[in-house]
Amino acid sequence: MLPCYKVNLGDAMLAQQLLAELKQALTGIYVSANKPQTMWAFYRHESVGIHCHLMVYLSAELQAKAGLNNVLVCNRPLLADACFLLGEPLNIT
Repeated sequence: MLPCYKVNLGDAMLAQQLLAELKQALTGIYVSANKPQTMWAFYRHESVGIHCHLMVYLSAELQAKAGLNNVLVCNRPLLADACFLLGEPLNIT
């Protein structure tokens, strides 16, 4: 699996506003970069202990432009249960 970046938005029940704000910011970056195929973002609900957290995954190119804090380098998870924020699903490598 190829490396990417992960942001934990916290408890999934409370993270919807953060997700909407992050999507707006990332979409602006993506559009201003002319929607390159190397930029993408998606999110997943993941169990963390007894809670479900909302995790956002970013391509390295998108994180380089966004410069988000509190990100972790990780391997990209399987996309079977992912929801896309931006980018073309077929172009994720």
